[in-house]
Amino acid sequence: MPGTIVMKTVTSDMAPKMDTSAAFSEIAFDERARLQMALDISDAVIYEWSLVDDRIQWDDRIHAMLPTNDPEHLQTGEGFKSFLDERGVKLRSSLAKGDSASLSSFQIEYQFRMASDELCWVEDRGRRVVNQNGEVECIIGVLRIITQHKLREQRLNYLASYDDLTGLLNRTRLREKLDQTIYTCTQENQSGAYLVAGIDALAAVNSDYGFDIADEVIAGVGERLRETAGPDATIGRVAGSKFGIIIDTCDEDAIAAKAQEFVDGVHISVIDTSSSPIASTISIGGVALPFAAENSAMAMARAEQALDIAKHTGRSAISIYETSHDKGTVRKHNAQVGDQIVSALNERRVKLAYQPIVSAETLDVREYECLIRLIDREGKVWSAGEFVPHAERLGLIRLLDRRVLELAVDVLQDRPNLRFAINVSGVTATEAVGLEGYLRHIEANRNVADRMTIELTETSNLRNLEESVRFLSRLRDLGCRIAIDDFGAGYTSFRNLQALVVDSVKIDGAFIRGLATNQDNQVFVRTLLELAQNFGLETVAEWVGDEEEVELLRQYGVDYLQGFYLGEPVMALPEKDCAMDLAYNRKRSIA
Repeated sequence: MPGTIVMKTVTSDMAPKMDTSAAFSEIAFDERARLQMALDISDAVIYEWSLVDDRIQWDDRIHAMLPTNDPEHLQTGEGFKSFLDERGVKLRSSLAKGDSASLSSFQIEYQFRMASDELCWVEDRGRRVVNQNGEVECIIGVLRIITQHKLREQRLNYLASYDDLTGLLNRTRLREKLDQTIYTCTQENQSGAYLVAGIDALAAVNSDYGFDIADEVIAGVGERLRETAGPDATIGRVAGSKFGIIIDTCDEDAIAAKAQEFVDGVHISVIDTSSSPIASTISIGGVALPFAAENSAMAMARAEQALDIAKHTGRSAISIYETSHDKGTVRKHNAQVGDQIVSALNERRVKLAYQPIVSAETLDVREYECLIRLIDREGKVWSAGEFVPHAERLGLIRLLDRRVLELAVDVLQDRPNLRFAINVSGVTATEAVGLEGYLRHIEANRNVADRMTIELTETSNLRNLEESVRFLSRLRDLGCRIAIDDFGAGYTSFRNLQALVVDSVKIDGAFIRGLATNQDNQVFVRTLLELAQNFGLETVAEWVGDEEEVELLRQYGVDYLQGFYLGEPVMALPEKDCAMDLAYNRKRSIA
């Protein structure tokens, strides 16, 4: 049987006694010492479980590592299972089953109840040993306590969805929910609302009481909002002192009244803190869904605009974003943008802008990100945000992805020392129609593939992970590098990275902007970087806006930087392929 160890049948009378030296008698002393040292360092013990008589032999460290009230129970397979949780019992039982013997090596995790009645997590990995008839006769394995690792994993899984201070949804998860709400409202012809609530004069609390007390106020406001919200509302923390509130069903003329409920709910009484009770108020900006916002980015931006207006009015103020809500007008605008996209593609008016990605250490340009632009017939340059969302809704995004690739490849063929980062949508990555044509064009220009980094955008929308894995695998086979753009969803996304096999991650610029003054984002960015390093991934920080952010990111160990401070997107590349023209002045001022 391939991959298994074959041994002669051993009767229970012939079974070796529990003697560590016997188990390693054929190992040289130095070799044995090295093995023991490795086990000591990793807090691991070796065992041999004979299925013939259900006896388990352990090395001498078992009782120190896993103390129990009944050590004798550790000597048999059945006795050992009495210390395990239900999952562990099932997993250990399955190891001995004949129908599982084809899987010679194994790695399982379960919980073990120690003498203190405390549960600890254990990693159990090893190999089945079979006789010449293919029957499992014994199992040789290594046990290692991994409780701290599991606690960190659980913590990171929590932070992937929830804000640590308030326990509310974080910005990423709230934005996903907002997209879902807008989609539902559009499909079912119903109305909803998105509100952003900002705590008034929190800077004064920071100044008078300190950041710790300000955090208590933020947590208290979050709890008041949670208490006020009904079953149709979802709340998350979107920034340091701001909360996003999604209301699934809310008539447009009722948005202001709903916002007032939240304002009153916060102001109704003071917030108790460890220093003293503090009176707090909020102001709210709101936007109607889906009429005034077609996607989450638009909803958040317009609600923020309304909040700015409210805050200029005074405390406890409310402002609702106003725009034309006529559906016919919206449809007409979509059609007009669609016509612009199609005509621009046909008339070669889709162009690229180039933004440098620089080394965090030297500020030398490593590569340029290719950013799509549309030039209308009047010569106006449209940024991606003005037409890409429409292209996605109208099914034109595959054509734009392909055009960007063609333009980038043409430049790379002419400029042999350049490297490009190229965005591709989740639609192209997961639908066969766009995928095959995209890959064929790279294959036809394989000589430049090793100078392309393909950035997979909007990872939260990759609903078909299996298709994405196939797409990226073929890109890697062609020589391309792979990056995940707008990363920041936490460890859950990192688990997907193991399947996608990427080379680098770009940290979402929302966590970089204002990094020097946002302690929560500092902790989150450091956590992301630590995880990326553990996975052996390069890291790029987006939206770098000033020297202070550059220095912080350098200290944190970011590999590359991108942002207007280091170089704005330009429609023409510098003449020298390898020079740092766009970043040179910044380098002189920072280095």
